[in-house]
Amino acid sequence: MSRRNYGQFCGLAHALDVVGERWTLLIVRELASGPKRYTQLAEALTGIGTSLLATRVRQLEADGVVTRTLVLDQPTAAVAYELTPSGIELAKATVPLALWGARHQMAGVESVEETFRAEWALGFLAAADDDEIPADFAAVYQFHIDGSSACLHVRDGRLRVKAGAAPAADVTVRTTAATFLAIAGRHVTLGEAIARGDLEVTGDADAMAQLTGIVERRLPGGASLRA
Repeated sequence: MSRRNYGQFCGLAHALDVVGERWTLLIVRELASGPKRYTQLAEALTGIGTSLLATRVRQLEADGVVTRTLVLDQPTAAVAYELTPSGIELAKATVPLALWGARHQMAGVESVEETFRAEWALGFLAAADDDEIPADFAAVYQFHIDGSSACLHVRDGRLRVKAGAAPAADVTVRTTAATFLAIAGRHVTLGEAIARGDLEVTGDADAMAQLTGIVERRLPGGASLRA
């Protein structure tokens, strides 16, 4: 599949040859939380257009970022797309860019005017495995953010995000998209958000303490979950 390139012997230039097109990194973001069918990608990426989505997915396949798989949670098996090891590495590399955007590019943006999904907000928490979490610790954190729900699953030091509500959760967090993005952008701490009544957290105390540590390691200088 031919395309224009920068023609520069530079890692950044060659990376941008792959991901510099509009929508490409957002497809990677969607697949960071697990395999998705084409229809699920189209639903999440409102405005992309089906032909452009197909073109972008084919290009990512050709670049070794995305591969096809089968999902078995349907009445019949369905084709889905998932990240390759190279794609997973790319997804993790986008997290600092997302946090930069939350910190510097979202002032004055109203969440009610834009599409939001809770799993997007949790991406920075699951971007890397965490050696400081006890090996025998496991917990499910349920986040309800502006009517959208997603879970952070922690087990064996690994963190994974899944869209939707969990049957049972150790900790439940309720807040708004604006508050969560303000925390991610380090404009407000967890403690300040709780004190203001902008964030509510309930559940197991030990699991809450572990969540505090996860957030603080990703957002240095953050406060604990206790107001």
